[in-house]
Amino acid sequence: MLDGNRYLDGVSALEAAIAGHRRKDLAQVAYDQMVALEFLDVFRYASPPAVTLAAKLAEITPGDLSRVHFTPGGSESVETAIKVAKQYQKLVGEPRRFKVITREGAYHGCTFGAMAVDGDYFGTELELYGPLLPIRVVVPAPDSRRCTHCVPDPAPKSAGSSTNRSGLRDRGTGEGRCTMACLDDVERIVLEEGPSTIAAMVIDLCGTASAVSIPPDGYLQRLQALCRRYGILFVVDEIITGFGRTGRLFASEHWAIEPDIMTVSKGLSSGYMPIGAAVVSERIAQAFIGHPDGQLSHGQTYGAHPVACAVALANIDLIAREGLVSNAGERGRQLLSGLRGLNGHRAYVEARGLGLLIGLEFATSPKPDSPAFDPKRAGYLLRSICRDLGLITLTLHPGNVLFIAPPLVISRDETDQLVDMIDRALVLYEERYL
Repeated sequence: MLDGNRYLDGVSALEAAIAGHRRKDLAQVAYDQMVALEFLDVFRYASPPAVTLAAKLAEITPGDLSRVHFTPGGSESVETAIKVAKQYQKLVGEPRRFKVITREGAYHGCTFGAMAVDGDYFGTELELYGPLLPIRVVVPAPDSRRCTHCVPDPAPKSAGSSTNRSGLRDRGTGEGRCTMACLDDVERIVLEEGPSTIAAMVIDLCGTASAVSIPPDGYLQRLQALCRRYGILFVVDEIITGFGRTGRLFASEHWAIEPDIMTVSKGLSSGYMPIGAAVVSERIAQAFIGHPDGQLSHGQTYGAHPVACAVALANIDLIAREGLVSNAGERGRQLLSGLRGLNGHRAYVEARGLGLLIGLEFATSPKPDSPAFDPKRAGYLLRSICRDLGLITLTLHPGNVLFIAPPLVISRDETDQLVDMIDRALVLYEERYL
């Protein structure tokens, strides 16, 4: 509540506040830990909360992920993963492997190393900071709305779904059926670059920065197999999708993939303390153990901060105790169904997502045969209407995709309320601008 106004948080305060706001139980844990041990030299010592949290992450993450390097946040976690991958390759006798594969449209952070694996994400002004580290190899992403390989489905019949009114659709034939032929392009690029020069591939499983792009079944398994075939480490960025957001504790579980390294943050502490981590598989860790050059010369003053670790531990317990993962799945299905029920709107194009990670694409032109106005402006206009109605949300690239990712504690009634707010927002948007 602000100035007497109440707001429904439709994006979990930048996807982090999965346990909701004003949780006194998490605040109390932070206070208690500050009184017991507020800080220590994390380069030489480990606090009990950090040790316990590392063990908990090793227990709950997929596959043989077992070793943890804590960071103050998501960008730093990606930075850590890149350094671990490159050092690993050197330790196993592959010193020429320095490149990192990223997918088109990907965003993995704003530190210099994370920016170096940017997939030409529209919000990153790469030209302002160049030259970046020369490590990036960009490959196609499985986005059937843009991909030239995909088989087009028939164009939607309703005027509100006309694809040429959306700033996102480039082909004007409706969403295609993914053929996964883009994987052939990925392998071709790997071979052209030279597999012996590639250290790792970093991917965001659900393409959040790319307006929420859920991969088809089989895609991620084949991508992981490709990495294994060429000795490329498979790094999965679960900074947004981790800790229940998609209806599983980790999005990786939907496709039974086992990352070599996983990066996490945001939901790890529900945003109550700044913390992230790179969780490394035992197979990768064994290359470091006992090797004369096996020390990871990396860290941050506030990595493994005892207060942050204590809050994260309590948050993980809260997620399990309150059943937030299953609630995310149930409310996500309810929300997606409700949003798809808005397809009678002239502005409606498509709703897509997984769990409580959803993108609502909307039209940017008054008529199917008229030119569209700037998608960023369209996004600003609809987002402003939502805010005036009491709904906080964001827009995704290219601007005309409303991002909806509420806290995992959202109730059935609040989910209906969220859909109703968007329904009213679309009415106002259409009356004013379409």
